[in-house]
Amino acid sequence: MAIGANSYGSVAEVEALVPQYAVVSDEFDATTRPTLVQVEKFIDRVSAALNLLLAEAGFAVPVSQADALLVLDHFVVVEAVSLCEEANEITESFQRERRTVGDILEGARSLVEQHASGFEQLGATRDRAVTYGLGYWDTDDAGDDIEPVFSRKMMDQTIVDWDSE
Repeated sequence: MAIGANSYGSVAEVEALVPQYAVVSDEFDATTRPTLVQVEKFIDRVSAALNLLLAEAGFAVPVSQADALLVLDHFVVVEAVSLCEEANEITESFQRERRTVGDILEGARSLVEQHASGFEQLGATRDRAVTYGLGYWDTDDAGDDIEPVFSRKMMDQTIVDWDSE
């Protein structure tokens, strides 16, 4: 098995950060804890969470712009390293502190939301605008006009046409 085509990071990058868990020539295999297959799944799952949030933000996935890709690679590798460390912790106190999928999603959500503009400025492809899906109703089911909830008249404001004065 290998990591998915839409995944970020690599097994080699994870191995470089946790060589103590990849004891045989510093590589994960079927006998290491975690195994090579498990590490590949860590990478794929964290990448899938990122891609889900990137797609919700309107980005084409997987992101291929070089600088944005480095940021996403780093995020996935750090999360995979964290999961490798969790796989090797066996103390009872650590078990109570174990991270959840929600924790990983929250970290990914924070990354995407805080840096979506930066990804776009770098040139990451955004298929649709942030306002995609926003709409309004201007008529009700009977076809009658709907009065806006707020209007300038309600705020005691009048429209002044500055060009005609």
